[in-house]
Amino acid sequence: MNRFRDRAGAVVVPRPTKVVIVAMLVAVLALAGCGSTGGDTAAGRSTQQTQALPDLTDCPGSTGQPAAGEQGLPELSLPCLDGGGGMLTIGEAPGVPLVLNLWATWCTSCRDELPLFSQLYTSSDRGQLLVAGVVTRDGAGLAAEFVMDLDIALPSGLDENGDLYLDQGMRGLPGTFFVRADGSVAHAELAPITSYDDLLVLVREHLGVNL
Repeated sequence: MNRFRDRAGAVVVPRPTKVVIVAMLVAVLALAGCGSTGGDTAAGRSTQQTQALPDLTDCPGSTGQPAAGEQGLPELSLPCLDGGGGMLTIGEAPGVPLVLNLWATWCTSCRDELPLFSQLYTSSDRGQLLVAGVVTRDGAGLAAEFVMDLDIALPSGLDENGDLYLDQGMRGLPGTFFVRADGSVAHAELAPITSYDDLLVLVREHLGVNL
């Protein structure tokens, strides 16, 4: 770098020009870009996080059958909140009626409501009714700690970005979708469910399943 002396004899280092500063910024951004790859997606990071979890509850397998009609949920494959891996696939025809509950650790009502869905899951026949959850805008570690603290046996997929939440125009949690066997949505309950009896009534009214 060039130096010169002022009239008092002090050494003065000239300041970098705007051109030099811009060039340095471009170089830094270029190096940062080289460190990322197409495979480093949010879904990939979520899958790695769930694989580090303890064994919780396996998610139901995908049927691979498209949903009927236009009143269905978006097609999403979410990493299962379980150390064994797997995915929770929604937006397809589940083959049997499905109750899908959106929850998060930051949702105060979910602490009271989630055990109801866990009870529904353990009390129902998989050939009669599927029950699953979607961890919404939350992290895998916090969600796993939450379900272990409450002794929850509900299989859940991890939707860190809240894709389903946003697609359905939701403004808060919890929220529950009652999905027919063909994948069409029979009912959306966008308010807390406060008792197990109320949950059974909703299942019977909207899905025709008596438990």
